[in-house]
Amino acid sequence: MASETNARPAFVIRAGDLLAVNYLSEGHPRPLAVEWINRGTDQVLRQTTRDMLLRTLFQPVDTPSVQKLHDSAGLRVVFRSESERARFAAEFEAAREREQNAKAHLITAIFDAREPAEAAIAALKRAGFPERSLSLLCRASHFSDPDAKWPEGHGPLGIAGAVAGSGVAGALLGLAFLLVPGVGPVAAAGALASSAIASVASVSGIIGATGGAIAKMLTDHDVDGVSAAFYDRQIQRGKVFVAVDDRLTSIDGSIAREILDSHGGRTPEVTQG
Repeated sequence: MASETNARPAFVIRAGDLLAVNYLSEGHPRPLAVEWINRGTDQVLRQTTRDMLLRTLFQPVDTPSVQKLHDSAGLRVVFRSESERARFAAEFEAAREREQNAKAHLITAIFDAREPAEAAIAALKRAGFPERSLSLLCRASHFSDPDAKWPEGHGPLGIAGAVAGSGVAGALLGLAFLLVPGVGPVAAAGALASSAIASVASVSGIIGATGGAIAKMLTDHDVDGVSAAFYDRQIQRGKVFVAVDDRLTSIDGSIAREILDSHGGRTPEVTQG
């Protein structure tokens, strides 16, 4: 099978560009096969190496060997004809541009606790930012207080669809509780809730319980990779993530940035350690 696919036209996606796949148009050519390779040697990666790559792909890189793996790995996408390969290459480049444009419109911050995050969301709504432009993500333990309204048949450790509860669910309708592989129960609200559900399903199939789930959820929601890795660590430590998508409002994004900052929101650029 390997010799057969090697003889066919192929396009190689760098590991660092993998998330652009989420932005491909529905009509792109469907590949005959896909396989992870070392782009320098053109050799298929061993199973143990693939496992290491997927386990660390959406995590901060802390060793030179892992960085080298990320830099050299690529996903070889095999097609039936050269015309299909050429069409895919053109559509993938357009997808990369859409990914970069999407990330440029997302304003993000991390909060030390639920209360200031809720206050920031309330202030954003008072300023006129529509609910559909706002998102929140945190460990579900933030919602284990007696006032939280859990869906019938589910407790804090369950999986639920969109529900209305107290606190942030009152400020942002559509609160979803998700059991994330390798992380545990996570609460997502607002625009992030729907994409988080799809991300969890994808993570379960691709990464399993090996980590990186929250970072992938965030990158699927247009957070850039460096920030996603930072926010992943902070959320797992009990912090609360809030985002504003300024494509969904006519209000200048600088106002959202000012509100997030004034309520104690932090970003990778201004956080030490």
